[in-house]
Amino acid sequence: MLLLLGSRCVYQKNKGGLAVLDIKAKNDSFFAKQLWNIHLKFDSFWIWWVDHYYIPHISIWFFDVKKTTSPLWKSIFSLRNKMIEQCRGISAVQQMLSSWHSGSGSFTANAYDLFRYKANHVQWASMVWEQWSLPKHSFSLWLAMLGKLRIRDILQFISIDPLYPLCQNSSESHVHLFFSCSWSSSLWGKARYWLKLHSSMPTLNRAIRVLSNNKKGL
Repeated sequence: MLLLLGSRCVYQKNKGGLAVLDIKAKNDSFFAKQLWNIHLKFDSFWIWWVDHYYIPHISIWFFDVKKTTSPLWKSIFSLRNKMIEQCRGISAVQQMLSSWHSGSGSFTANAYDLFRYKANHVQWASMVWEQWSLPKHSFSLWLAMLGKLRIRDILQFISIDPLYPLCQNSSESHVHLFFSCSWSSSLWGKARYWLKLHSSMPTLNRAIRVLSNNKKGL
């Protein structure tokens, strides 16, 4: 399931994700750290060896890799080229890495924040990830908000009967499951009456907004 959701899982929770560790961004943050250590000629045996064996007479910023170069070395230079392109110049990259090195936060943490997938904030995150909610309920609601529940209209590739088994009146979709079905509509009506909510809730997004606006009263 998580593989099918792809990059969505590594987004922060307030941006619609699960805050799963982004392995690629984490690796790139370590490569960026090694790139900066080589630039500074950091006092370590590996940096000393690299400086004397690979780049004895040229700056790390102008060195080109060879076909026989190790995968680690190629990864560092690939990241270097990518950062130079994105920042539009070597000096801009150096300035950014220098700010990470001398700043209050961790170098790799700042690098990870730059390299990880970006997304906009979502309004429903605070309701989905309520502290009082059971994790399995929060996860199911998260999937529903993304339209990714494994319901019958999504599972047609396995030739499953599309009818919603509870009412047998329509195909099982996100809209029918929560709102169009007479049973679901009746349940929503009873829940709204119990919570003293008079606003209509035709969609999950609308329901989340209504519940969020009345959170203190609830």
